[in-house]
Amino acid sequence: MTPTETGFLIIGVIVVMAMIAFTIQSIENQRRERRMRLLLLKDQIRRADHLLRSLPEHYITREIRDLLVRYLMQRWKLTLELERTDDNLKRLQEVESVASQPIPVVEHPAGSMTLHTDRNHASRTASLLRELFQFLSEVKQQGLFKPSDIDTVTYQVKEAYTRTRIDVELMDTYEAEQARGAAAALPRFRTAMAKLQSLNSTQQLDRQMYEIGTHIDELEVIVKRERLEKEEEERRRREEEQAKEDKFRPKPFTDYR
Repeated sequence: MTPTETGFLIIGVIVVMAMIAFTIQSIENQRRERRMRLLLLKDQIRRADHLLRSLPEHYITREIRDLLVRYLMQRWKLTLELERTDDNLKRLQEVESVASQPIPVVEHPAGSMTLHTDRNHASRTASLLRELFQFLSEVKQQGLFKPSDIDTVTYQVKEAYTRTRIDVELMDTYEAEQARGAAAALPRFRTAMAKLQSLNSTQQLDRQMYEIGTHIDELEVIVKRERLEKEEEERRRREEEQAKEDKFRPKPFTDYR
């Protein structure tokens, strides 16, 4: 073999090795990209699933549920294109089954002026609603759904957040009633009632408003009684002061000469 042939052979081997290395690297890059896409999809799925399962049933409207379900179905179908396993297929079928279920009718807790049990409960709900609002903003930017569909759900989320804040106001007002009395709390309860009235276009808040209205009626009776008692006390005080003044007032002098 001549030196020239040897040189061409060496060059050929180098080229082949380079092509093999390039092919291996390409395959590895594709695998890495596939893994990253799967991780991203699974993270998106966990986020949407958390929102769907964690939001209070009172706040789950058909529009909110349907958008989250549609998003999850999209993510699971993309996941199956990259990783078709029985478990992933089962998870997609579970999400699809949720779409066919009726929206549960949840009544407002009887005897309670608030939907939430305490401030921590309300704080967790507010945090979830903020997270859902951020999720909707990102989905809208990505163009995954019609803007009008996202706007409808966003409006409902804002209303739910407002309702949660009103719950906190009601808790604060009840504490003010316990500390400072009915007269201090009554105007604030009326304000909260007016805010709820503005959100009650579908009459879904009727039960909560009934509970607050009943409490307002009770406070009005208390405030009226306290006002009458105060007026009576003030009347007696004035009578007592008048009696004291009469006692020490000089009597008219009578000349018997």
